[in-house]
Amino acid sequence: MDSNPLEPQDLSNTAAQSNLDDGEESSPLEVGIPVIPSGDGPPDLAFLGNGAGPPEMIQREWKEITKEFFGCVKELKLGELIHDNMFGLFDAMSAIEMMDPKMDAGMCCNKEATPLNFQTAVEEGKMKLANLESRELIGIIDATYSCMVSWLEGHSMAQTVLTCLYLHQPDKIEDKGMKAFAVAIYKLINLIRNFILRARVYEEEDFQPSNYGYDMYREVTETKACNMLKSAEEDWLKKAKDVDGEKEKEEINALVSRLKFTRLFLQCLVALYPTKQNTSWHVGNTTASAVTNVSPTKTEMIDIVKTLNGALELTQVMEKTIEFGTQPASSTDNPNPMGFSMMVNQRLLPPTFPRYTKIKERSTCIQYLAELIQRLKHACKIVHCTNYHSALNFFMDFSKKFGPCLLSRSILQTLYLPSHDTVFGTKKLTEVLKESAKAFIAPPVLLADNPLASNPAAINCVDSFFAYNENTFSVLFEICGYNRARQRDKLGIMLSNFANLQDEAERVDAYLHSLSMKHENPRQHLACFGTWVLYHCLRAMSFFLLSGLELELYSVHEYLYIFWYLYQFLFGWIVSALTRADTFLVEQDYVLDPKGAKGNQKKPKVKKRKGKTDGKEIIFNQAMQNMCGGYYKALGGFIGEDRIPEPLPMFDNEKVRFEHRFAPFATLSTPPPMAYSDFKLMKTYLLKSPAEELYAAAAKHFHEARVLLESYPNPDEEWHEIVKVAKMNFVMMNLLASGLNRQSKTPPEFDFSCHRFFPIIKQRK
Repeated sequence: MDSNPLEPQDLSNTAAQSNLDDGEESSPLEVGIPVIPSGDGPPDLAFLGNGAGPPEMIQREWKEITKEFFGCVKELKLGELIHDNMFGLFDAMSAIEMMDPKMDAGMCCNKEATPLNFQTAVEEGKMKLANLESRELIGIIDATYSCMVSWLEGHSMAQTVLTCLYLHQPDKIEDKGMKAFAVAIYKLINLIRNFILRARVYEEEDFQPSNYGYDMYREVTETKACNMLKSAEEDWLKKAKDVDGEKEKEEINALVSRLKFTRLFLQCLVALYPTKQNTSWHVGNTTASAVTNVSPTKTEMIDIVKTLNGALELTQVMEKTIEFGTQPASSTDNPNPMGFSMMVNQRLLPPTFPRYTKIKERSTCIQYLAELIQRLKHACKIVHCTNYHSALNFFMDFSKKFGPCLLSRSILQTLYLPSHDTVFGTKKLTEVLKESAKAFIAPPVLLADNPLASNPAAINCVDSFFAYNENTFSVLFEICGYNRARQRDKLGIMLSNFANLQDEAERVDAYLHSLSMKHENPRQHLACFGTWVLYHCLRAMSFFLLSGLELELYSVHEYLYIFWYLYQFLFGWIVSALTRADTFLVEQDYVLDPKGAKGNQKKPKVKKRKGKTDGKEIIFNQAMQNMCGGYYKALGGFIGEDRIPEPLPMFDNEKVRFEHRFAPFATLSTPPPMAYSDFKLMKTYLLKSPAEELYAAAAKHFHEARVLLESYPNPDEEWHEIVKVAKMNFVMMNLLASGLNRQSKTPPEFDFSCHRFFPIIKQRK
């Protein structure tokens, strides 16, 4: 057989699983072991492992064994492998992987026998470099955007965007419009990649950052790319004036709308990307300055939103004119007949099982772009979040609404924290955290009229506390940027940081309280920072448990202790923390103003607190507590009537499941982790009540939740969703309490279609 013995041969037809226990004699064949006569073979090709001596003392040469090898292979049955003392199971599995065609990056798989590249496509006349028609350009542009959207959804760049041959050598493109678009796409994907890499909130399933050695056409700036697109637009508009046919004019207008959309989209991403500026900020009584990354200002953001609105209008034109461009053939995977080769980068892929990449349809792609622009417009509103609390709520709300889109999440992260320790690049995160604590509970040390505010020891203590722990609070923003499943994992890990943070907050409060007692008219400083830290910890704990419902991680028989924990402890603790902070703020209003006290000994009138969010949050969390209480007691009724199937005892240990679900809370001292014995005691007490009473109590909880949410003016969308769920459950619980389906053992249904945390309870006959 004429073959090179140094090249691996395809053994896939004879390789399968090795049977190492059959005790058969192995073939005397030693694959790849060279003989050692005299020779001039290089020592780095020496085969190691036969114990003949150090490799540097032996010279080896390769021997042709191809004929003997295939002669011995004929003696093996299909599925057999050679078993040798130097060829064990691990080597056998490696051999299967290395020689299996599925693992070969160059495998054709009944696709292109010889993949087209830029040069061969031009030589064979399958790709035009000049004088492209408008319909051809529309088809290429739409197909390229489809590839880009597929890349954003987690596929590799080599199998999506870079399958467009026009992107491989833009310098050789003679058509002005095609060249401008190719350069602009390079600038777009480079900006998108930089946003995502800067934010660092992606996982392997979200995004593949590798650019496979392509230089992203760095010699051309984004500004020049926009100018090239603008020039191409003007040229095509001039051509439209010389065209008589109505259809041809419509095609040209459709092409111009795509070129303009690309230009506006590129301009928006450039404007949203942080710029380097000299920035100064106040740290205590000193002013520091440095070169930092700065986000767009509110004025600049208005212009960005206007540009995004212009791009959004163009997507409507693009969607209506998809059929004007060349369409992909149904017999191939190529997104466009001209200018694409799905196998062109196959050799760049790693030697793993190749992932099949299905390029998105053009209509779906344009809808994705329109929704992306809407998400970016919403992300721009972050500039109005001036304090930590409102910003964190904005991030959580954004994640809830637009979770699947990694690019918009990354841009939001970059806008708010262009550097890890500065908000918008203009204000230190520690200062924002101080303002948050001041707005939440107003610790005396942060009030300008308090003697502690000028005490060097107190100032140093507070600065050290926030500087040391700012990373914990910035990680909360980072967690909101991940996909919903990863958020829960990372939140569980991060809860251990709150255990240390709570201890430090208690020590700081105790130290500041001891300092405040040395001044005249002292104000108590007990549990100020501790309450603020506890509030954020409790929110993280409640979200951790509720997200398990959203991700469908719990079995129905586990709902009882999940809602028990939320009802009896977490939401009650949150309401308590908010009430304590609210009470402390009211007490601060009654403290005499030292300046006013000199001339007037009367107490000043208490100022009405305008626009405080504490009242709204207290109402919301009270409603959440009642919702959880309703589910807890409803589940108690179902369990009491044996309507919820339990797993078989041989496969189940409730204590193990309980401890697994609440394991991240074990490191926290406040609130103290609840033991399984506590739950078992409460469950026993609960099930002593008749099912009718539990259903009636559940109905009361749902009614109270509804009343609380409806009592607050201008509720948001989520409140309306919870009110709807509360109404439906109230009706069902009253029906069950009145004896509906009393003899039925049919399990209830929990429908999460209306709200991601709180299901509608349905009971079939």
